[in-house]
Formats: sequence, C-alpha cells, structure tokens
Amino acid sequence: MSENGGGWPRNPRPPQQRPQRPQRPQGAHRRPEPDGWRPDEHLRPLPPGYEPPHHQPGFDDLTSAGREQAPWRPAAQASYDQGDFHPHDQYDDPDQYPGDADYEDGCTAGGRFVPGFADEGDADYDEAQSGHGGRRARRRARQDSAGGGGGGRGGRRSRRRFRWIAPLVALLVIVVPLAVGGVYVYSFYMSKYHPADYSGNGTGSVVVQVTAGDNATTLGPKLVKLGVVASARAFVLAAEHNSNSSGLLPGFYGMHEHMQASLAYALLINPKNLVQVTVTIPEGWRVSQVLAWLGAKSGISLSAYAKVLEHPASLGLPASAGGKPEGYLFPATYTVQPHETALGVIKGMVQRFDQEATAANLAAAARQVHLNQGQVITMASLVQAEGGRLSDYPKIARVIYNRLARGMPLQLDSTVLYGLNRYGILASDAELNSPSPYNTYRHKGLTPGPIDNPGNAAIQAVLHPAAGNWLYFVTVNPKTGETLFTSSLAQFEQFRQELQKNLGKG
Repeated sequence: MSENGGGWPRNPRPPQQRPQRPQRPQGAHRRPEPDGWRPDEHLRPLPPGYEPPHHQPGFDDLTSAGREQAPWRPAAQASYDQGDFHPHDQYDDPDQYPGDADYEDGCTAGGRFVPGFADEGDADYDEAQSGHGGRRARRRARQDSAGGGGGGRGGRRSRRRFRWIAPLVALLVIVVPLAVGGVYVYSFYMSKYHPADYSGNGTGSVVVQVTAGDNATTLGPKLVKLGVVASARAFVLAAEHNSNSSGLLPGFYGMHEHMQASLAYALLINPKNLVQVTVTIPEGWRVSQVLAWLGAKSGISLSAYAKVLEHPASLGLPASAGGKPEGYLFPATYTVQPHETALGVIKGMVQRFDQEATAANLAAAARQVHLNQGQVITMASLVQAEGGRLSDYPKIARVIYNRLARGMPLQLDSTVLYGLNRYGILASDAELNSPSPYNTYRHKGLTPGPIDNPGNAAIQAVLHPAAGNWLYFVTVNPKTGETLFTSSLAQFEQFRQELQKNLGKG
C-alpha cells in the first residue's frame, strides 16, 4: 500500500519511462481539455482498472520530417469509465473560457492553421473550423440565444461595415469645426487688416459734418451711412497710417460718394476743405429752441451752447437784459465760420441785437412810449407770440397798451404756456390757474421778462402802435393768421368759440 491510502502505486513506472506530452505554445492561456495532460495529474487518485499507456515519443523527439509525415495525435485515452472519473470537474463550466475552443480548433486543423494569422470570416479560418462544426454550432446557438439571433456572418459583416463608418464620422467631427473656424478666422483677419474699400476720389457731392470730439472711430460709421467710404474699419486704418497728427477739425466738409478711405481722411484734416454754414433763426423762438437748432445745424454740439449759457456774463448782454439771454438772441440768418465756437456764435447773435437796437434808436424811442428798453423787448415778445399777420402786430400792441392803462390783466395764453415750458395756442383751465409769475390771468402788468426772441417787426409795433380802443383780440384761424379785434367781451367770447371750432377741424 502506498502512502496515499489507495491500492494503486503513486508512480506506475519510473520517471524516465513516463510518456512526454507535447508542449503547449507560449502565450496560449487556455484551460486544459478533459483528455489533455495536467501538471498536477500525478497527485490525483487513479481510477480502478487504470492501465498506463505505452510510451509514445514526445513532441520534442519528433523530427521535422516526422512531423510532416505523421502529424502528432493526442495519446490514447485510458480505458476506464469516464463516468467514475472526471478530471475536468475541478474546473467550472468549460464554456467560461470561450477563447480556448478557438485556439484548440486552430491547432488541430490538419496542422495548417496558425493562431493569430487569420481573422474571423476568412476562408482559411472557416475551413480550419469545419472539422468542428458541432462545437461551433453549439457556440453559435448560444450566441444567437444571448444576442437575439444577431450573430454569425451577418453580424461580422455589420461589424466590418461599422469599422469604416466610425472613422469617417470621427473625421467629420474634427474637420467640420476646423473648417468653420478657419473661415471665421480668415473673415476676421480680412475685415481687420484688409477691409472693404473704394478706389479713387469718388463721385457726386455730400456734405459731412464733423462735430467737436469726433475721431476716426466715431466718424467712420457716419461716413459709411452717407456712402462716402466702404467700411468704417478702412477709415480707421487710414487714420492710423496717416502721419498728420492734427486730427479731425469740427465743421462741415464737401465730400464725394465712394471715396477711397485714405483720400477721405486726408480731405477731412485739411482746413481748406471746410465750408461755411448758414443757420437761420426764426422770429419768436425761445432760447431753448434756438440752442437746439444751432446744435443741429451749426456743427457745434448742443452741450457746448448750453455750457456757454451757464456764464451769461460772457455774452455781452445789455444791462436791460438783467443777465438773461431770452429776448436778446436776435433772430436772423447767421454764417458759422470754420473753427467757430459756441461762445462766438451766441455772442454774434447778441451783437446783432445791439446793432438792430442802435439802428432803431431804441433808448430814445422807448422813452416816447413811456417804457424802458427792457419793457419794449418784453412787450415785443408778447406781440410776437400772439401775432399772426405782420399787419396785425401794431393792433395787438395797442390792445396791450389799452389793457395796461385800464389796469386789466393781459390774459394771454402764450404767457401761461411759457411759464409752464409748454407750447400751444389755448391754455387749459388747469394751466390758467397755475401760480407761475408768467400767468397773466392771475398777475397784472407785463411778464417778468421776454417770453421769446422778437424780431424787428414786433419791436417796431411796440414803438409805433396802431390807434384804437380794442381790448380783446383772437386769432380765429391759426392757419391763415386771421386775427379779429373788439372792445366787447361778448364778441370776444364769440371769437374764442370760432377759434375752438377751427382748432377742432384741425
């Protein structure tokens, strides 16, 4: 009895007589099949009736010729009942090593198939596997049941088809963004360093205004809108490349359409190209209206004019003005010279008033009507605001004189609206009750000062009023300026109703 407790010797023959098994190729990690040799087989108890096989030459003993003539076959299996001895029971289900079956099939197909040199679906591979159709059929059946029948050659073809679709999709994902980005970068580069531009001096005529504080960046879009240059960026580059450091000069310039940007910029920095600007100030405009018009038409900003009025002492106003420019910016047509300032323009209007006052001998004429110069201008502003036709101005002046002489309030809607900084012909009941000092319905006498800038016709009407006993007047038709006069209050009310009726007609 041997030490293992069985009736069989542990080593049936000397070690030198034991058959040598073929060596498995390196790198083929598979689980041994039931009929294969295992390193620990000699440690397991042998079944009853087991006879060791006769010695057969090992794999190493075969010559290359012998291998070609007589391919190696596995040793004969033992003649014992396999139902009693299952060496593979020490492993789990053989199917847990699916790669081993493929390896074995490749090694036993007539010695022609070499693992790793054929792919699934190849003719040689399929031929090598043909001798093991049963095992392959069972494996494919398991794959079909697990994958819903999607295995087999059709699945392999689908996988091969997907192999060239995936790289194409990946290529598109990379190339398309790169192409879009390249187009954007190119467009940005061209617009920044090679923007659209015209060639030559252009055609036609365009008047361009350059205001104080303008530069190439702010003026460029204006020139594009006027059709002078093709792009604002081209104009900015022209300014950057120009060696003249004087910069843009405020004023008006005669230019052309479709000019080359460099030529357009060179024209604007040359003072010889400045053109004179004429601005007409109508009679009866308030100071606020005058400044807004000058800011829009003179080439000088409104803020510049407003800043000048913050220091009225610099305007050269007459003493009768009381430091207020209202009434003393004489309405006329003015020429604004190149490089003119806001202060220069306003002072020119005051100087024009002085010239007109001197020509009318205002100081002496005011004494003739028992007024001072300030009162004359204030009354003239009322006539200017209420009058329609120039022929009616002396009659309106006479109404004002008559009411003042009787101590009656002037009751002029124009003065009420001025005190509320509003415009119109008729004041509402709420406006007529306003506490403004310019409300001539509540306060007797003249207003504290002029309510607009009267022209020469209104001033002369005050100095030379018409003769009459009228106490009321109404401009019944604002479109034609028709004005009716009366000394009757009842008739005056009829005139007002006629005015309202005409206003209702639009």
